[in-house]
Amino acid sequence: MIVLIAGVSGGLGNVLANTLLQNGMTVYGTVRDVDDCAADYNYSLLPMEITDQQSVQNAVDQVVKDEGRLDVVINCVNRMFIGSTEEETVDEVAGLYDINVFGALRIFKAALPVMRNQGSGTLISMSSLGGLLAVPYMGAYTSAKFALEALSEALYHEIREDGIEMVIMQPVAMNMERSADSSHLHVVSNAAPDSFSHKMLKGMERDTAASKLTPEKVAEKICEIILSGKKPLRVPMDKAKPVGLLKRLAPQALINKVIDGLMADANKL
Repeated sequence: MIVLIAGVSGGLGNVLANTLLQNGMTVYGTVRDVDDCAADYNYSLLPMEITDQQSVQNAVDQVVKDEGRLDVVINCVNRMFIGSTEEETVDEVAGLYDINVFGALRIFKAALPVMRNQGSGTLISMSSLGGLLAVPYMGAYTSAKFALEALSEALYHEIREDGIEMVIMQPVAMNMERSADSSHLHVVSNAAPDSFSHKMLKGMERDTAASKLTPEKVAEKICEIILSGKKPLRVPMDKAKPVGLLKRLAPQALINKVIDGLMADANKL
């Protein structure tokens, strides 16, 4: 089975690649600069800039040239920032969408013709709890995950009769060795020093450190899904399971109480 993982330099991608390797799959991973990190990986690396359609296409074409097919594509590229609607700039939000939403779209567009030609394949989108619940001070990120889920679900209906499967993974914040205040996650540039956004950032850092969900557990679940027969459209993990039920069944007043509790909890930091 030939697998392409977009984004293996982050907390999940490399763990996932090694898990799939251990299960007998041929793995290709993408990074922005192969020369900077080729020695750190034991599988084939390809350069990819997810904001560039030609770069994405080149990576897919290389896998097909080398292997003759492409069975699974997993997009692990992700960007996140915290800030209120008033604090964030349109350019910041557009940049996040370019990676988290349009990046996925570019991957879909590059991989789909290959999978249609071979009559099979699996596309895996990495959503999150943010794809289920719109969180204050994380509106840009959660709205991008909502968009990713809608894009992926619409595609699911377009391809489900063609032998191609679509899976949306919904993990919560994973406990991994990566600072919350990094290029992956930061407070928007216009946030004042006393902005509540800084407390939200600390809350994310705390939740990540306390999370029982690890990249290894997520990788094992993705591997299980890949090797399974009929695949589910959505795979909620950890707290995403009850939150999904809450969002579908609970009245808005109850959802408001949940959000108010999150905000009160962050305000203690």
